[in-house]
Amino acid sequence: MENQSATPASSRAPHPDLTLPTPVLEHDFRMAVELNPKIAVGAVPSGGTRNWISFSGGSWAAAWGEGTVLPGGQDSQVVDPETYAVSMETAYLLRTNDEEPALTGPRDVLQALQDPARADGVDPSTYKFRLFVTMETGDERYVEKVNRGMWVGSGMRKGAEVIYE
Repeated sequence: MENQSATPASSRAPHPDLTLPTPVLEHDFRMAVELNPKIAVGAVPSGGTRNWISFSGGSWAAAWGEGTVLPGGQDSQVVDPETYAVSMETAYLLRTNDEEPALTGPRDVLQALQDPARADGVDPSTYKFRLFVTMETGDERYVEKVNRGMWVGSGMRKGAEVIYE
């Protein structure tokens, strides 16, 4: 399909005399993920039902590389009970198949973090561990603070634990 251009549908749109290129879709990425059994968490304040599904592995390929989906990622779904429409947040752990896989920090630091016995000795300033947290509850005692709150922080690995602040 040729890249066509479009003009605003309304003469009231800003700069109606300008013509911008129409975006074009190009296939770039495919992933297959092996799922663990669904955990039904329960009702959420929006009226839907939350499900939690973790991943046991998988594979991916893109125009820029390929690799494996490591165990540990997850889907957090909210299913509308009337329409079965699903709203989903997902997190995947991807590794490239390069001879030296792509990493997100110094190799020796990241390797030490994978070993609970060595993780305690890693200075948290030598790697990035930032987070953005939202929480959700249907319990009226906590709805105001928990459902409307937003937390930004950092964390570190300590042995077999992760500590957030």
